[in-house]
Amino acid sequence: MVRQYNSSRRKKAAEQTRQDILQAALKLHWQGITEFEPLAREAGCSLATLRKHFPSKEALFGGCTRAFAETLTMPDMSALVAITEPVERIEKNVSELCRMHEAMFGYAWLSAHQRKDSPTLDAEMNAYEGLADAIAGIITPAGSSKASLVRGLLDFLTYRALRLSGKLSPEKAREELITTIRQLLLDNNK
Repeated sequence: MVRQYNSSRRKKAAEQTRQDILQAALKLHWQGITEFEPLAREAGCSLATLRKHFPSKEALFGGCTRAFAETLTMPDMSALVAITEPVERIEKNVSELCRMHEAMFGYAWLSAHQRKDSPTLDAEMNAYEGLADAIAGIITPAGSSKASLVRGLLDFLTYRALRLSGKLSPEKAREELITTIRQLLLDNNK
């Protein structure tokens, strides 16, 4: 009796190793670590195995970006645009963007620093900045001279500064941004 080779276990093990590498990479990337040696240790595999799955940092960044994107719940932009009451519109839009900032906290920081060396991370940061641009466009009245200031307040780096330098909780950072933007756009128009 000849036993037939079944490669399904090998493929399953290889896919599990790939997933382990991606999870380890996401964990380390949040800490700003992108080197392959610590990643291989964290993933529990050899450097050769890691390079077999991800031959370059760019390939790894692409895999991490796809894996991370699967964990995110993007804002419902059509629902945010549909809000007509100005205070609610600011509160809901800023809250959604702050939720995304918090979810992206470590990865966005790494991406901001590595984007000049990585087309993948540059594209992701451009898309992420596009989300902030869209939110700013929703809450800022057309033709407002305050559009650039509102966009700056909504930037991830502003949120990060509030969280780290300002030592604010995510909730408090969100409240401060909402209050500031509300005062900037609504209170000055009275």
